[in-house]
Amino acid sequence: MASLIIETPKLGSETIELTGNHSIGRHPGQNVQVMDRLVSKQHCLVSRSEAGWQIADAGSRNGTFVNNKRIEGIHELQNGDRVMVGATRITFEDEDRQLPEEVLDITESASSPLIQSVVDPSEALEFLPAAMIEDQDNLRRDYEKLRFAYQLHREIALELDLTNLLQTIMEMAMAFLPAVDRAMVLLKKDNEAGLYVAKKHYRPGVDESVRMTVSSTVVNRIVQEKQAILSNDAIVDDRFDGAHSIVLQGIRSAMGVPMLGRNQQVLGILMVDSLKKIGAFTERDLNTVQGFAAQAALSIENTFMARRIEEEAATRGKLQRFLSPNLVNRVLAGELNLEKGGAPKDVAILFSDIRKFTELSERNTPGAIIDLLNAYFERQAEIVFDYEGTLDKFIGDALMALWGAPISAEKDALNATLAAIRMQQAMREFNVEAEEIIGEGIGVGIGIDCGPVVAGLMGSSKTMNYTVIGSHVNRSARLCSAAKAGEIIISHSVWEAVRDHVPCQVLEPISLKGIAQPVPIYRVTGYN
Repeated sequence: MASLIIETPKLGSETIELTGNHSIGRHPGQNVQVMDRLVSKQHCLVSRSEAGWQIADAGSRNGTFVNNKRIEGIHELQNGDRVMVGATRITFEDEDRQLPEEVLDITESASSPLIQSVVDPSEALEFLPAAMIEDQDNLRRDYEKLRFAYQLHREIALELDLTNLLQTIMEMAMAFLPAVDRAMVLLKKDNEAGLYVAKKHYRPGVDESVRMTVSSTVVNRIVQEKQAILSNDAIVDDRFDGAHSIVLQGIRSAMGVPMLGRNQQVLGILMVDSLKKIGAFTERDLNTVQGFAAQAALSIENTFMARRIEEEAATRGKLQRFLSPNLVNRVLAGELNLEKGGAPKDVAILFSDIRKFTELSERNTPGAIIDLLNAYFERQAEIVFDYEGTLDKFIGDALMALWGAPISAEKDALNATLAAIRMQQAMREFNVEAEEIIGEGIGVGIGIDCGPVVAGLMGSSKTMNYTVIGSHVNRSARLCSAAKAGEIIISHSVWEAVRDHVPCQVLEPISLKGIAQPVPIYRVTGYN
C-alpha cells in the first residue's frame, strides 16, 4: 500500500493512504488540504502511473521539490522520496516498490567490487556496512551519529525563523561534540561578496569576554575550495599561516565546514573550536559535522526562501494596488525599476467620476455609499488593468489612471480611450447592482488628455505612491468635469491618436483655467 506522510510546521504529521488521484493544496476543496501559507490553493497532483505513482506540479507559485530538486513536468515517485511543498515535507512510502535486489547486494556485501576499490573503507565511509563492523565501539559511534542526525532533523527541518534555527544548530553541535568550547555561524550577505557573523555561541563556563573572531585566511580557503578544514593544533598548522587572531585567542583544535546550498554555492560556514585541547576533533567528527552542515544549509536556504516569498508577497500586495498584474510580474522579476523621484514621460491620463455624487450621498447612508464605491471601483480598476493601464489613485468618487507610465506603448492614448469605452459599457451591468445597493443607478463622466508629464514614486519614506505631475493632469481632470453622465470627452491630442480607430464628434471648444484660448474637445461616440 502506498502512502504519503505529511509533516506540516507546528501541526505535526499525518499519514494519507493513496487510493487514487490526490490533489494537494491549501484550498479546502483539495483531496489533501495542507495548512501551510507557502502552499498554493492547488499545489500538486499525485496520481497512478504504469510504473506505480507519479507527482506533477499544478502551476504552484513556489514549486514542488522532490529530493531537494524542483520538478518540471511529471516525476515518477520512488519509495522514500522526500517531497517539499512550501514548508511542508511529504514522504512517499510504497511497500511494493523497494530497492532492487542487486542494489541491496552492493551496499550490504563485504566483498562487493565497489567496497574493495576503497583503500581504507573505515576512513572513507561515514557508516560501515553491517558485515564490516568488527567491534561494538564502532557500532555505538555510528548509532550515536544516527541518533544525532535524527534529532537534528526533527529540530531544524521545519524551522523558518533564522535566529531560532542558528541557535539550535550551535547548541546541537556542542551537544554532540563535548570538546567544542565555542561555535560560530557565518552567512553570505544578500547580493554582496563576503560573509558576516550571523550567530555566536559559547559553552557555559567559557569566558565570553574573549572576543570570538575568525581568520580571514581560513574563511577564504573554505569558500574558495568548498572544503572543510580540520586542525589538531591551529597555532602550528601551516594552513592557518600563523594567523594573528588564532594566536591571540589561544585556539588549539578547530573545524570549519562550508554550508552548501542546492546549487553548491556557499551559503555560509560553521566554525567550532576548542581553546585548550589539542587533537580534540577526529576525522570521524568532521564527517559527521559535514553531514550536519548539509542539513543546516538546507534549513537555512528554506528560511531565506520563505523570507523572499514573504517580502515578494508584501511588495506584490503594494504594487497590485496600482499596476496591472503583467507590470507587477515585471517589477518583481527585476525587468522594471520603480525608483524614488521623477522622470519625463509621455502619458495618457484618464479621470472618471460619478455625477451628482453629493446628492447621492445625502439620500443614502454612509455604509451604503461605501458599499457602492467599493463595488464600482472594483469593476473600473479591473478594466484599467485589462487595458494595461496603471491605477494612479482614487479621489473621493473619482478615479485616475495612466497609460505610458511606468512603461510606454505605441497605443497608450488608444488603450486609454478603449478602456473608457469599456467603463461606460460596464455601467449598464453595474447599475443593476447599484439598484440593489442604493435603489437607483448612477452615471459617470470621463475625460482623457495626453502629453508630457513627470512620473515616479513620490511621497515620504514611509508612504510612497507612483503618480504623475504636470499640466496635462489638470487638463484631463477638467475634461472629466465637462463630461456629462455617460460621456467620454477627449482632448485634441488624444483625438489625433484615435480618430482612425474610434468614432468621435467635434464639440464647441471650452475654456480651461490657465489657458488663454478655448481648447478643442471631442465626444467619443463609438460605444453605444
